[in-house]
Amino acid sequence: MTTTGEDAVLPGYAGTRGMNMWDADANLRDAALGSATACVDDAPFREFGALAGGRLGDLIEESHKPEKLPRLVDKDLGGKQVRAVEYCPEQIEARRLLARAVYARPLGLRARMTLAVLSNCAGEGGITCPLAMTEGLIGLLERRGTAAQKAWLPRLRSDDLEWALTGGQFVTERQGGSNVSANETVARPSADGAWTLRGTKWFCSNPGELWVTTARVGDDGPIGLFLVPRRRADGRLNGHRILRLKAIGGTRGKATVEVEYEDARAELIGKPREGLVLLVDEILSVSRLHVAGAALGFASRALLEAETFAAWRVAYGRRIADMPSVRARLDGMRRERRGMLDAFYAGVDAVESGAPDAEALVPLLKVEVSKRASFLVREAQLLIGGHGILDDFSPLNRLADDAVVNEIWEGTHPILCGHAAKALRRPRVLEAFARRARVPAFAAELKARVEATRKLTDDERSLKDESLVGFAYDLLSGA
Repeated sequence: MTTTGEDAVLPGYAGTRGMNMWDADANLRDAALGSATACVDDAPFREFGALAGGRLGDLIEESHKPEKLPRLVDKDLGGKQVRAVEYCPEQIEARRLLARAVYARPLGLRARMTLAVLSNCAGEGGITCPLAMTEGLIGLLERRGTAAQKAWLPRLRSDDLEWALTGGQFVTERQGGSNVSANETVARPSADGAWTLRGTKWFCSNPGELWVTTARVGDDGPIGLFLVPRRRADGRLNGHRILRLKAIGGTRGKATVEVEYEDARAELIGKPREGLVLLVDEILSVSRLHVAGAALGFASRALLEAETFAAWRVAYGRRIADMPSVRARLDGMRRERRGMLDAFYAGVDAVESGAPDAEALVPLLKVEVSKRASFLVREAQLLIGGHGILDDFSPLNRLADDAVVNEIWEGTHPILCGHAAKALRRPRVLEAFARRARVPAFAAELKARVEATRKLTDDERSLKDESLVGFAYDLLSGA
């Protein structure tokens, strides 16, 4: 990928811009199509691969120029000036293209996640986090929404810029972080059956027109899950104000804000005591799988950048791809990414089929795949050298920033390793997971390691969780 910037151009180097991200990646095609490779029409993926490497990639690149990033502006809403997020036209168009690709036809989870991987080849771009949250909200309303709440679904699935909605998540509070049970936002019932919310949400991703949020039911009740529209039926702002735009080190194409509820009207989803369960099972599980898919997209683009550059670059009289040290680095990157592919699609299939070990696979993949993506992006930058850290040469700097944020989204490594390890200690989960081992000795070793943790105290066990989850990933990826 080259630009007209004088320092960035290498004469004769075409880079990866305009490549079809599907056609360029045989291993992704094999993993995504699985045993059906020979009989499945992959035209939709090929079409989207061209879009991801072409028009969509160009829009994302343009929308990440400093002057095009999201900003807070004052807008008229129902005769009142309110602070709102304003996106550049390129960002809005990128979101429309992705929504059209995902919602234009009924797709299974494997197909949707393959599109997510391809879209993230250009980085998070401000488009894939909103897609993940919207997908989670759609599933939640389909399964647990009331008839009135399900009326939002057509707009959540639309790519019509004037009519469509995107879902947001307003969960995190300053004092609690990942400990959602420490939420101080309070929900109180209204006479008409709705609820009103008061409190401050510290990390609000994608402040669109409709979001899910958590709040304590009464002063000392359980944490409930609520549906909140940005505007009331009469068009007025719904009892909240944006305090500020967060200055995040990556994923800059989408806005993340702080929001204060001032008697925002909300609808309860499910029962009050089900809030945390619904949040994890219906919302965060979807987002965590998308985080793994995003990481796989970052890693795939990084590998393609490294391979393309190494095949072109000549130094000391030969292509650097033919140098033993470079060849070994590329081979290692390919093996790592191949393991990520195998593990990711095993997890996708487990979720889609309702396999018992899905509850361990989702947090495991979020941790291990996102961790390896950061490593592979850095490896690509090191291989390319000075040009690998130029913003106007390739997307690698943006991918590196996005990859670190991606590791933190939806729960840090220690927390999610604890979730995955806890799931693995359930006999039915462990048995299902162990059956995925290609080498029987791996399955036996995993069972032995899990059994050994049962004898430990909670604190001792927490120190072992990350290594246990790392070994389980190795079993899954074929390492």
